[in-house]
Amino acid sequence: MLIWLPPSEGKNAPAQGPSLDVNALSRAGLATSRRTVCDTLTALGDGPEAAAVLKVGARIDLSVNTALDCAPCAPASSLFTGVLYEAIEECAPGAWASDGAAHISIFSGLFGALSPTDYIPDHRLAMGVSLPGLGVLSTWWAPHLDEVLSTEASGRIIIDGRSGPYRAACKAPWARVWELRVEREANGKRSVISHDAKRWRGAITGLLLSSDGYQAEETAAAEKALEEAAYSLSLGDAKGHEHRVTGVEYGPEKATKKGGATRTVTLVTH
Repeated sequence: MLIWLPPSEGKNAPAQGPSLDVNALSRAGLATSRRTVCDTLTALGDGPEAAAVLKVGARIDLSVNTALDCAPCAPASSLFTGVLYEAIEECAPGAWASDGAAHISIFSGLFGALSPTDYIPDHRLAMGVSLPGLGVLSTWWAPHLDEVLSTEASGRIIIDGRSGPYRAACKAPWARVWELRVEREANGKRSVISHDAKRWRGAITGLLLSSDGYQAEETAAAEKALEEAAYSLSLGDAKGHEHRVTGVEYGPEKATKKGGATRTVTLVTH
């Protein structure tokens, strides 16, 4: 299987490291597209107009966007922080050094899609932003990502942990996309959780890497790997309450016109 993740707004800016080289990043076919977005973002500057375009508060430091080519870089797996990435490390220390890390793609408004080992600089750019001359990035990236990713992912099971705009950037109709959802059940009622859902997706990702569950390619094996990871987890919330998975529900696979399928996988927690 392959695992597709979103980036995080929070980043662990490296103090030292090599400068950005878009030609050295994985998926060389995206190099020209990456350079286009980098140049457009740099030209936007770091003032109030840039903040308005990027949909961030005026106090957010955007100078990182004007120094993309000279700022130190770090592997994407260590640059991105936030609850999803923290959960990967907490549940499976050293997961990023495993062979399974090569099965992960991290989607990015700036770089399209990255491997965890790609060296990139600190930056601020979400996939839902509309850049001057390019438009909404999820729409702009879609044909570029479709062309590059279809060659490596056609027909394969993708555990999709991305959020809306990042999912829209590559819907992958040529793959078997299993959208990973999380719901909480209390007093007989279900509710969708958002912030904690990221933690569950990160934890599942970490355990799939550490348990070799990522090696599953067929339906039954992939379901077994997901269930073994899910039922072994216990995550605490902000109030100190422990939550576990009580059920893993699979929706039907719905065929696409390009030979793939879509399916929802819901983790039911309590």
